[in-house]
Amino acid sequence: MKNFLIIIILLISSFQFSISNRKQNYYNQQQFESIIINILHKYFTYDFEEPISINHNIENNNDETKVDPNDHVNVELWNKLNEEDIKKMPVIHDYSNEIIAKKWLKWYLYIVQRYSQIDIYLHWNYMTNITEENQKAITAQNLIQSPFSRLVLPIAKKFNEYMKYSENYDLKRIFGGLASSTTSNNDDDNVKRISKLGSQLEDIYSTTKVCELNNKKKCYALAPYLERLMQIEKDYDRLLWAWKGWHDECGNKIRPVYLPYIDLLNKNVKENGYHDLAQYWIKGYGIGNVTGFESIIDQLLKNIMPLYEQLHAYVRGRLCSKYENRFDCNGPIPAHILGNMWAQTWHDRLDDVIPYPDAPLINITKVLIEKKISIHQLYTMAESFFTSIGLYPMTPKFWARSMFEKPTDRNVVCHGSAFNMGYHDDYRVKICTEINDDYFYTVHHEMGHIEYYMAYSEKQPFVYQSGANSGFQEAIGDTIGMFAISPAHLIKLGFLDEENVNLHYEINYLFRLALEKVTFLPFSYVMDKYRFLLFRNEIDREHELNSKWWALRIEYGGIMAGAPRNDKKNFDAGAKYHIPSNVPYLRYFFAHILQFQFHRAMCRLQGVTKRLHMCDIYGNKYVGEKFKEMLAMGASKSWPEILENFTGENKLESQAMLDFFQPLYNWLKMENLARGYPVGWM
Repeated sequence: MKNFLIIIILLISSFQFSISNRKQNYYNQQQFESIIINILHKYFTYDFEEPISINHNIENNNDETKVDPNDHVNVELWNKLNEEDIKKMPVIHDYSNEIIAKKWLKWYLYIVQRYSQIDIYLHWNYMTNITEENQKAITAQNLIQSPFSRLVLPIAKKFNEYMKYSENYDLKRIFGGLASSTTSNNDDDNVKRISKLGSQLEDIYSTTKVCELNNKKKCYALAPYLERLMQIEKDYDRLLWAWKGWHDECGNKIRPVYLPYIDLLNKNVKENGYHDLAQYWIKGYGIGNVTGFESIIDQLLKNIMPLYEQLHAYVRGRLCSKYENRFDCNGPIPAHILGNMWAQTWHDRLDDVIPYPDAPLINITKVLIEKKISIHQLYTMAESFFTSIGLYPMTPKFWARSMFEKPTDRNVVCHGSAFNMGYHDDYRVKICTEINDDYFYTVHHEMGHIEYYMAYSEKQPFVYQSGANSGFQEAIGDTIGMFAISPAHLIKLGFLDEENVNLHYEINYLFRLALEKVTFLPFSYVMDKYRFLLFRNEIDREHELNSKWWALRIEYGGIMAGAPRNDKKNFDAGAKYHIPSNVPYLRYFFAHILQFQFHRAMCRLQGVTKRLHMCDIYGNKYVGEKFKEMLAMGASKSWPEILENFTGENKLESQAMLDFFQPLYNWLKMENLARGYPVGWM
């Protein structure tokens, strides 16, 4: 969700035909009282009920006993209230009349509020307890909401024909957003089918297991076993077993469900005036038209590629020495030997490729275990970072209702995500947390979403309660995460001795971070590059459905499949969560650019302009105040204005990342030359 127009789009979309067309790895605040008070109040003569006040800065927020177990959405009651209110739609005799438009909007928003709260509540239930009963509840709710969606969209479009010329800024933007929404024009059978397909995809991904070749009774889920194996295993063939097993078992099962699913989604957006699903996604970013958008991401990646190519050359050279005669030392790197199931980040192979073994980085996982840090303490440590700079503590409901660990009694969607339940200060995370460095970072990231939700829900009317764009949402937690793992901060935590931090240590640290941040950019680029081609029917599904994926991975990242693949049965893209869950992925590409812009701006605020990798903002409430001001703006202005207000820059630019890694880039160029490592792969 990119700006408040897109909130409205997604609200309408949530009533349509599919749960997965609106799936996100976070959910936005749904306090519609605030829009009524802050936007419509100034235009109407009647009184409005004041919204419930929210105080995030209460003490002892982790006291779960404060939470009333009955304080949640009442699905049956909400639906009954909406059934009655839908019958009370204001009479419309003139679509150009702004008083009538405001009255209709007020009626609409009260109904949408309840439906949206139900929607989030049911999705939380399903993702934390994958059962047929919970899936059926979502399908049944979609069928209840679809007629309302079909009713209101044509009306909103008629209003927009006049409101787009209005001098009232809010009405112009709100109705413009509504008119750009989509809804299913098909019957309830189609709604059922798409909802069922979406749930099937979630179920396949979350329940797939890989069995030992010689023992079919000994099988493993992706989390935690296979993910951990990919991180720590060194044996080439064992890694290949895990990689091939997951891609075969998951991707191959996803394929026959995913293709008809996206065909239905594509058909729907076409019926609503879009060329394809790619155009619909691109519109949501608020970064120009299709051509302009794609030229921007192409240029951002092009700017980063010299750094990436040097990094790729060095890692390939080192791994070629470890795995002699296993792959071409001048070509792409096999995907399964980079420490990650999808080769999207490579930092878990640091020990094998570290530039200076004489200056090993602190092992955060080892320190956490030695200090006997509990899972709960991981979250309180992250919370303390946020509060140290003046951001919010978590709410009682966060501690009482979040899923912090993988349950042993039911299937869940383990992929980490943050939820804004939109009801009475209810924020949650869903993470199958383990005690290691990756989750240390993930916890900061997901709680960053919560901080963003709190900041704009406190300061903005609902209409502006969203991230400036979806890249902002993802970048907030990552920015704090970078500070949290910086050498300077680890020294403050007592994890690292200051005397151990020398030039070799700093190069190792920059190298490790580049293996996480820089390597991710080509992967995230290809994730949506591939899907855009698929949505546009520019991929021959019979002859290149899988080979096209790997052609793009090779072209843009120099990564190849670990084993021979088959276009007739394999669908390796589908083995990545965000494909079956239909989550747009370029938000993470943008977030990786933005977080370095945010990071540089925060360091500058405390007077640091050099060696940015050694900057730490912990405890700096002045920096936190400025950061909080940006968060609190939500979507009240365009994202370039919000970005400029905080960083002084009004566009996405890769220079901040390049500046951060400049010492490493200089080192890599000299080292690759000295070692005779070739740069490039084609």
